[in-house]
Amino acid sequence: MTVQQPSNPLTPSSTVFTLASPSQRTASWQLNGASWATPMSLSAYVARETHLSAQALTNDGLCKYWVVHPASDPDTIIAACESARKDVLIWDRDAGFRRATGYAIASVFTNPSYRRLGMASFLLRELQEWFDGPGRGDAECSALYSDIGRDYYGRLGWPSFCSWQGTLVAQSIDAVKGMKVSYPGRTRYLATDEISVLCDQDVALLEQKFKAGFGDDKTHVAFAPTWAQVAWHFARCQFMAGEMFGREIERRGVITTSGKSWAYFDHDFRENKIKILRIVSLHDETSPETDEEIAALLEAAMVEAAEWNLPKVLVWDPDRVYEKAMKMVTDKHKEIDVVFDSREDGSIPSFRWRGGADCGNTVWEENHYYCWC
Repeated sequence: MTVQQPSNPLTPSSTVFTLASPSQRTASWQLNGASWATPMSLSAYVARETHLSAQALTNDGLCKYWVVHPASDPDTIIAACESARKDVLIWDRDAGFRRATGYAIASVFTNPSYRRLGMASFLLRELQEWFDGPGRGDAECSALYSDIGRDYYGRLGWPSFCSWQGTLVAQSIDAVKGMKVSYPGRTRYLATDEISVLCDQDVALLEQKFKAGFGDDKTHVAFAPTWAQVAWHFARCQFMAGEMFGREIERRGVITTSGKSWAYFDHDFRENKIKILRIVSLHDETSPETDEEIAALLEAAMVEAAEWNLPKVLVWDPDRVYEKAMKMVTDKHKEIDVVFDSREDGSIPSFRWRGGADCGNTVWEENHYYCWC
């Protein structure tokens, strides 16, 4: 594609940062879809983004769509992004627990004709001013996931955090499809209509953890794993499953028969893997039963992945218990490997407090895939 540079230099005074009109929002999706639509068509991509804008997480102004355009030409999109308002849990030694809101920034994109002119930086600095301005109420922070390394967004005020992950990898799909499960009768799959109650229970448990405090001098923060957040992921992958395969996703997660451990997952047909949105266990983490139940959940997720010809199951921010459970799966199934590494090329978590307060003393809890958008 030939990139035409603008004939007149762009300056802040010659551009406008604003909430997108419906037509500007669609134009933004058509622009960034040229890079992000695959494996769907561009028209399907725009239809998916339209569908996602009407979910409980995003409708009624909860997700705002932003554009930069030339002051003289509102139909030309220079840069764009979106910001979704989310529930946040915060604890620090001085103030204790509070429930607030934050913003998740996504789909940062610059029109190829206007790249290398500082337009994305201008967009994000203007967005910071909006975040920090009057009328934001209890919104205390914002986060994004960088696909362009750690430095760029760090310089703009969103320093990166740990991006540790674990991936179960099938040596072949057929081997996993034919494998004998190690925990027969230990789990069953969850349908969509079962998960909202589990999300409410999960949020209540996480609130209890934050109210109990952490016994240190750090500030702890977590995005609440609400049903609205999880349902947005379900809507996204179901749209793609219907568009690409004409199929309904029936298995949205898995729960142990004890009812004390469960997980929900996202079918990612772009990256060809199942991504664990969230794992919850009511057992004490030192109990051997905890390891076995989480291993059973991960094994069931691997079986579901194989049913969709997806060779991997991904877990973000695995702790000692999750790492042990993943190794237990590979010990029982020689046709599955596990890889632990840090994300350096994509989805690097980056965080900013309102006003640009220092993040050096911040602990981002529960940074699992449900947070991504």
